[in-house]
Amino acid sequence: MHIVTIAEMRELEALAEQRYGLTSDMLMSKAGKSAADLFTEHLLPHYSLNGLEVLFLIGPGNNGGDGVVMANHLAQEGALISLYYWKEQKLIVRGEELPAAQVANELVDLIKSADYIVDAILGTGQSRPLAEDLRALLAQVQQERTRRPELQIVAIDLPTGLNADTGEVDPGTLRADTTITLACPKQGFFFFPGRDYIGELFIGDIGLPEELEQTIQNEMLSGKLVHKLLPQRALNSNKGSFGKTMLFAGSPPYPGSAYLAGTAAARVGAGLVTLAVTEKMLPIYASSFHEATFTILPAIDAPSFDRAKALNNSLEGYKVLLIGPGLGQSPNTRETILQVLEYLRSLPDEKRPRLVIDADGLNNLSALERWWTLLPKETVITPHPGEMGRLCKGIKVSGGNIERLNLTRQKAHEWQVNVVLKGTCTIIANPQGQTRINWWGSPALATAGTGDVLAGMISGFLSQGLQPFDAASAGVYLHTAAADLLSDDVGRAGLLASDLLPHLPRTIIETAYAEF
Repeated sequence: MHIVTIAEMRELEALAEQRYGLTSDMLMSKAGKSAADLFTEHLLPHYSLNGLEVLFLIGPGNNGGDGVVMANHLAQEGALISLYYWKEQKLIVRGEELPAAQVANELVDLIKSADYIVDAILGTGQSRPLAEDLRALLAQVQQERTRRPELQIVAIDLPTGLNADTGEVDPGTLRADTTITLACPKQGFFFFPGRDYIGELFIGDIGLPEELEQTIQNEMLSGKLVHKLLPQRALNSNKGSFGKTMLFAGSPPYPGSAYLAGTAAARVGAGLVTLAVTEKMLPIYASSFHEATFTILPAIDAPSFDRAKALNNSLEGYKVLLIGPGLGQSPNTRETILQVLEYLRSLPDEKRPRLVIDADGLNNLSALERWWTLLPKETVITPHPGEMGRLCKGIKVSGGNIERLNLTRQKAHEWQVNVVLKGTCTIIANPQGQTRINWWGSPALATAGTGDVLAGMISGFLSQGLQPFDAASAGVYLHTAAADLLSDDVGRAGLLASDLLPHLPRTIIETAYAEF
């Protein structure tokens, strides 16, 4: 499912008419019917529409037209429909237009009695500040929701006043409990403050042929997409069928990182996971991660050449090497990493493990000039905003604003790596300009160690043969989906990174049943 800008959405609609004869009215008819169906199916799964009071706020353009079509379908199913045409200040209640003198008072009463208010005022083309009378109307609705929290706000395509490209919002914008967007999710939905105004998101069908979207390079991560990416497991498989993953991770201050990342790789299906650890650290991991195998490295303070040689000599046959979680940032560790990278670059493509770099792997690299020239092809890096800022030599990187998107695209191309920029809506970009954005942000993941789990998941998918961009996509989506699954039971506070691990296989199964 592709994510569109305003210009891209207009282009899709224009091409639909030019190539397929799909007029604006035809698209509107399909959009309104789809919105009505989604409303009935998802917002009222256990209730009848009969007697439900729904007030539609209708604008002058196509967004208002979509709302009118939706309202007509709901009325046919028994809902009690009222339509307030904001621009004309016209009010139609149960099919009857009220005299102008009665409109203001009757509108107040309808707002007070409505079960749902549908915002179909302004759509994707709106970028100017809202008119004062429109702000006043939306403020009335907000006051009623404050008084009556059970009142539900449904936005058609997007909440009025939200910029579909940037995620900026007008001061009068009304937060939606549910947004039924049409055709494609809009770019501004994925960035703050707009992300906070969408509520639950559903995607309505307006009848655009799928092939029209193929030139758009920005996709929304979805369960359906990830399900198609996941490797199949044939009946005659063995552990060698799903790859060997090596982890150079963990140190005395941070022993848990290697455990979390290694177990995550195994939980998503890697055939064999090996931890490269010192003899001193071995008992910690051997007692907690029974399924792992181990490569024994010289002590942390041993010469970097000896440490790198021991790791390099163990890499034959491995599909993936993960460097970084919990390694620390000593000069000796940094030099070890550099010697490992030099060895990887010397290998022919068919012999070289795919590389994932996270956490202290990135922090060590960020101390170097032109660090990206040291990486082999098809590397995946997984920075959080602070690490990304250090890699960019001091740029302040947002955790959720629109600037993240262009920065991630630019740096993936400049550095020739696959970038996973973590945040509420994590962005994945490859060197060819493709991006995928994760919709499912979860505050439950705001706890130590969850990044280690993600790095391990990506490594595990790489070891099973997924391409780097796809492995990163699967890891990011399932990481958040697992947190959501677990949060349903334990809430969003107090979740531990290790709590995610046993839920990863179940989360993989759930992708087969995802709506989008």
